[in-house]
Amino acid sequence: MAEAARKRTTRPKASPRAEPAPEPEAQHVCTVALCPICFAVSALQPLAPEVIEHLLKAGTELLLAVKAVMDSRADDLREGGDGARRLERIDIA
Repeated sequence: MAEAARKRTTRPKASPRAEPAPEPEAQHVCTVALCPICFAVSALQPLAPEVIEHLLKAGTELLLAVKAVMDSRADDLREGGDGARRLERIDIA
């Protein structure tokens, strides 16, 4: 009987506020099939920041090299240098 009285007088312990579980990061879904930009982003997403930084620097160097080649070729064409003389027609009999 004493136990029954104790049960009635004790308040039920309030459960700690249940915090909502963190939502997993939403995956981006591209509407274009085989979109190169979305493909690159999804491929680079799980990589460490150092790797991404290295890839960006390498890409920058590649683009600078391509620009240098294009500028050199444009200079040859502008000056009227050997660009036209380098071509030679060879008849195959």
